[in-house]
Amino acid sequence: MIQQYQVSVDSLSDNFLANLQEHYPHAQLEIKVKTPKSFEGLSEAEFWNIIALFDWTNGDDDRGVLSKAINTLAAKPIRHIYEFQDILSKKLFALDTIAHAKNTGENDWVSKDSDFSVDEFLYARCCVVANGQNFYNKVLKNPELMPRDMAFEGILTLAHLAYRLKTNKIFRYIPIFNVETFANKKGWAA
Repeated sequence: MIQQYQVSVDSLSDNFLANLQEHYPHAQLEIKVKTPKSFEGLSEAEFWNIIALFDWTNGDDDRGVLSKAINTLAAKPIRHIYEFQDILSKKLFALDTIAHAKNTGENDWVSKDSDFSVDEFLYARCCVVANGQNFYNKVLKNPELMPRDMAFEGILTLAHLAYRLKTNKIFRYIPIFNVETFANKKGWAA
């Protein structure tokens, strides 16, 4: 037997959920989210606009570079912070390839036995994204343009800091794409 309910997210309450649990113990739920046409997520253009706010003249620490971007993202709806993290993860995942790893500088990928830092490669990919859409697109198409011996780990904290600023809570979220080195299996296929 299938029972259907149509409720708005705003009207969900502990009582509603307790009622479901009481009336349908051990039942399976299928949740479909219908968003109104006016519901706009963070666009890719907005993502790159936030990246363009990085101020490389604002101090020598990551927080100074990111401050305008953090404030801008924190001023948006919370869902945009999650969406920013998802878009960032997609960009970093796309750069997670053996061809890009072979062009990072001193610790280039040579073989699985080489002195290759998975963390440094992640931070090098972060540097590519931090340098904006045009640079990212060029490097994505031509791995030989990877910045040599450069990194920008700070971009990984942007959504976390914006969420903390907006909610005063810790950002606990696993983005759609795994950003860790070697996660892109196709990119590392020989």
